[in-house]
Amino acid sequence: MIQPSLQDMHNVITIAKQAGETIMEIYQRDFSVEYKEDQSLLTDADLASHHLICDELSKLYPDISILSEESADSFKLADENVCYWCVDPLDGTKEFIKKNDEFTVNIALIQNQQPVLGVIGVPAKNMEYAAVKGEGAFKQQGDKELQKIRVKPQDPDHLTFAVSRSHLDDHTKTMVDHYQAEMLQAGSALKLAYVAEGLVDVYPRFGSTMLWDVAAGQCVIEEAGGQVLCAANQQPMTYHINHMKNDSFIAMNKTLQKRVET
Repeated sequence: MIQPSLQDMHNVITIAKQAGETIMEIYQRDFSVEYKEDQSLLTDADLASHHLICDELSKLYPDISILSEESADSFKLADENVCYWCVDPLDGTKEFIKKNDEFTVNIALIQNQQPVLGVIGVPAKNMEYAAVKGEGAFKQQGDKELQKIRVKPQDPDHLTFAVSRSHLDDHTKTMVDHYQAEMLQAGSALKLAYVAEGLVDVYPRFGSTMLWDVAAGQCVIEEAGGQVLCAANQQPMTYHINHMKNDSFIAMNKTLQKRVET
């Protein structure tokens, strides 16, 4: 068991930036698009980012296993309570292909099935969101100093929901209508980041996501004063390596839990 530090967070921010630079080099030229066995999309950028992140994490933390979307089929861990990295090298491949800038790099450290460090890189915006358990949540624009972020002070009568640009479902539409809420569309883990920095109040997700889609964002939201709860039982999300698909969840400020029902 390790206690991640702010220095560890800075190390991971650096790796996310490097991955982002690699992604942007590919973004600005022609690239190939393939379909994986599960019919999800794969580009040169997914693979290049995957290799860079895994190589750099392995150099700095040789004793910590790495679960990456692009190598998940071969990932094994004898004890699911030990530390491991949970990586999405390019979250929002659809957005990357559409070239709308709404894709991210997600890197989280999981310990005892909970995220204890999280970094979300936004390559097209040269921006990172980051957190480490017990130390708060931060946003960095370019090379500027880290700025602390907090979830939005709540006004339950004037809510804004983050909604998926690619997966807006009827359940979410019904919630938005019920609360007469505004909507902010976004791709990838940006929706989680927007909860953490207070741009939106709530992000509900009904449908399939994977561990690497949410883990980094959960850490950032929790350290910013919010929570990411399973929709079914209102308990915090957990990260079991034997169950890589997430259940439906809702991310929001803690004060809203009693007011927002799924």
